[in-house]
Amino acid sequence: MPVFDLVIENGTVVNSRGAFEGKVAVKNGRIAALLAGDVPAEAKEVLDARGLMVLPGLVDAHVHCGHGTPEREDFACVSRAAAAGGTTLMVDMPLSEPTTVTVEALEGKIASAGKQSVVDFALYSGIIPGHLDDIESTFSAGAQTYKIFTCRCSNYPMTYDGALLKGMRTVGKLGGMVCAHAENDTLIQELVDDLQAAGRNDARAFLDSHPEYTELEAVNRFIFLAGLVPECRAHICHLSIADGVRAVREARGRGMNNLSIETCPQYLALDEDDLVEGGAFAKCDPPVRRRETVEELWKYVLDGTVDMIASDHSPHSFEKKTAEGGDFWTVSEGCTGVQTLLPVVLTEGRKRGLSWKRLVELCCTRPAELFGLSGRKGDIAPGLDADFALVDPGAEWVLKDEDLFYRNRWSPYTGKTFRGKVVKTVVRGRTVFDGGKICAEEGYGTFCPMDMKGRNGQP
Repeated sequence: MPVFDLVIENGTVVNSRGAFEGKVAVKNGRIAALLAGDVPAEAKEVLDARGLMVLPGLVDAHVHCGHGTPEREDFACVSRAAAAGGTTLMVDMPLSEPTTVTVEALEGKIASAGKQSVVDFALYSGIIPGHLDDIESTFSAGAQTYKIFTCRCSNYPMTYDGALLKGMRTVGKLGGMVCAHAENDTLIQELVDDLQAAGRNDARAFLDSHPEYTELEAVNRFIFLAGLVPECRAHICHLSIADGVRAVREARGRGMNNLSIETCPQYLALDEDDLVEGGAFAKCDPPVRRRETVEELWKYVLDGTVDMIASDHSPHSFEKKTAEGGDFWTVSEGCTGVQTLLPVVLTEGRKRGLSWKRLVELCCTRPAELFGLSGRKGDIAPGLDADFALVDPGAEWVLKDEDLFYRNRWSPYTGKTFRGKVVKTVVRGRTVFDGGKICAEEGYGTFCPMDMKGRNGQP
């Protein structure tokens, strides 16, 4: 009988095929076998998961780790928060100092993150003016998804349609994916100018400057461009509107098979009242929407139209999330969320009939497939990395700021009650989070290059 390094037993294991009572055996950091509960298995370490759900470690494919802006966040803090939330791999966005649109910037971030992170990580590159010639080299370096903005965003340049189309053609030839923040810049800015001229500086004014049509127009434009380059995988980030999902579904009905959709916990749990009444911690871009839109969006999450859920963890200091002189326009946009991704989706989803299998598809399996990581991550199956989130499904708890591992300990969910709690997180066979404490040293996490050329990442 083989001696395994680790066996997890007595839990309910959930993978892409469903749920079963059994054991998971681990050897050399990878899943060696799935065993029936009555099959004996000898191991150096045994984790008793009685009463717990054993999920694949989450793949959070939209995280801003704050590289180069330590007042916001760094890989050490955000990776600890990821571990506490059951996320075992996070994909970091290119909006950093410097932006990761060159091989040199990528190598610098890999080296820095590799010394800090306690969970595994992958990296985006980007398509921005002046760096189209860097696409092929960053693809070869393992950053094979390319972020673009159809609107202005702090220090990250907006990508105009001509440059975007040219970049999509290059990415398509390589086999990569372009990921869009889809909002119409001029429609929004015109409204901002009018509202500010009228003396409006409240939270409702921010919402009024971002009506749903400003997002829908950009979604439709991105779909149109993706139709011109069918070999390029086209991914819409943090979609907040049901009309946008319907536009993608209609395009798929016309035979477009290169489109994928991501939404985020804030668009499934929060609404406009949370922003108006709760204030700046819920300010994000696109903004939270009407409660009716939230419920419509959930329908498409449950029926399989939405591919995946990611946090869009976008931290800021308390000063940046405080309105200067009561002026809400001065508040930075972005929600923290990597630590609360699983509890928010689990709590809100179970109210609406979300199954454990669908949860795994949304937060583990599908993100790994889309981002070229399914050869290692996103499921519980022999040969994959031994990444697990052990969840107590019945635990009810209230989020407190002191529970957070972020550098700036705030959350739009502080004070909210959740049902379902991560009690243990395992990365490559090693426990990195247990009972509220981090168990791994900085630098345990490793860089995982994307592999979009083979079967991984297929739409």
